[in-house]
Amino acid sequence: MNFRRITRSASTAIVSLAAMTEAFAQAGTLAPVQSTLQTLVQTLTGPIATSLAILAVIACGFMAWAGRLTWQLAGSIIFGIVLVFGSAQIVQFFQSAVGR
Repeated sequence: MNFRRITRSASTAIVSLAAMTEAFAQAGTLAPVQSTLQTLVQTLTGPIATSLAILAVIACGFMAWAGRLTWQLAGSIIFGIVLVFGSAQIVQFFQSAVGR
């Protein structure tokens, strides 16, 4: 019973070490992470977000037409659109403020 446990532990360690060599070889660069995050940003601020923002403004128009639009709801939708599409400029402003 003890021999099986040692054999299983040794084989697990060997497999783990073999898998780690590939991970350590790629650890020097963050390019995969950077490209994934850049793709995510482009997706969230690209044509999909533009379509969603247009639909939100249309919904505001229909709600105003029906007399159900409050200034709080309209302001939160407009503020959300400004944050989504102005996020890059907001981050650049704070980066320049700290000297980066």
